[in-house]
Amino acid sequence: MRAILFFILLMVVYQAVKVVFRSAMSVYHGGEPRTPRIPGEEMVQDPQCRTYVVKGRAVARRIAGRTTYFCSAGCADAYERDHRSS
Repeated sequence: MRAILFFILLMVVYQAVKVVFRSAMSVYHGGEPRTPRIPGEEMVQDPQCRTYVVKGRAVARRIAGRTTYFCSAGCADAYERDHRSS
């Protein structure tokens, strides 16, 4: 019985120390808890259909002096067609 009570007390103390440590670290890091950053590829939004595409796999077109990225050649052609007539 003593072992169970000791274990419960140990868990309560552990949780309290963890809470205090986390709040101290959030103050140290600018007041906000840090969110983990997962390395990945940049995403770009297709202006024609509004889907997001990995920049490395997107179809790039030079339109009005800017590089614009599309999910497919079909969306790129449709965008150019729509903006040429406007």
